[in-house]
Amino acid sequence: MKKIKGFMVIALALALAGPALAQTRPGGGMGTGMGPLVYNPQTIATVTGTVEKLADLPSLGRGGGKGMQHRGALLKTDQGSLMVDLAPAWFLNEKKVVVEAGDTVSATGSKVTLDGQPGLIAREVTVNGTTLKLRDEQGVPVWQGAGRGGGMGQGMKPGGGIGQGPPPR
Repeated sequence: MKKIKGFMVIALALALAGPALAQTRPGGGMGTGMGPLVYNPQTIATVTGTVEKLADLPSLGRGGGKGMQHRGALLKTDQGSLMVDLAPAWFLNEKKVVVEAGDTVSATGSKVTLDGQPGLIAREVTVNGTTLKLRDEQGVPVWQGAGRGGGMGQGMKPGGGIGQGPPPR
């Protein structure tokens, strides 16, 4: 009987600790993804070019969410072509930022290598005279917890948030 109680105590402890163990990392995603390994505040650059084509990219920035598609823009610059990871398409639509082939885009962000090619994870982008902040200085997306992608609430409250709830009673 003591063994069963011991196992039940351990199971209960794990059940209560689960939400705390599932806490988000600085990017807000459930896990590290590629973000913290990719965005580097030490490699900031600004590029300007003409959009050659748009692409859907897997999430690369911090906390983008597993499987979340990002809008990318292949820019033709003075130094050659460069893929710029912007943000999820829903975020750009929500902010009413339209990027199309032929647009002149200026982007500031972290220089990276994407699939063996030079790329940039944009922190800020200017399109058609409109500037939009996409990430903070460390690369954390501003859309983190902004409506879509399951906001991380406090405790197990309506809305399905996963986070630290109130202490057990």
